[in-house]
Amino acid sequence: MNPDFSPAMLRGFVNARIQMAGFRAAFPDERKSARRKALSFDEACAAERAHLIRRADITPEQLELVLSGRRISPAPRERLWKALDADPGRFGIRLVGMTEQEIVR
Repeated sequence: MNPDFSPAMLRGFVNARIQMAGFRAAFPDERKSARRKALSFDEACAAERAHLIRRADITPEQLELVLSGRRISPAPRERLWKALDADPGRFGIRLVGMTEQEIVR
């Protein structure tokens, strides 16, 4: 079975990462220190979006395209996957075109 690095899968992973940041802020772990300033759900989601944009070195418009299910070019798409700690190259996959991937051995 080959891993799926399609735009639809990327959209799901990015959306999940942003939503989970919001839920972690809304329902903090009781074992963690309470000294930190608590963020609201929306503030935590916005902070995670900004973190992904910085870490992947993409524009906010490219992130919006991904979240709306639209396509972006392979280089920013690969950087975004790497920012999510899922490097396509580690699985022997190279992203080509706007939606496709090929196996590299």
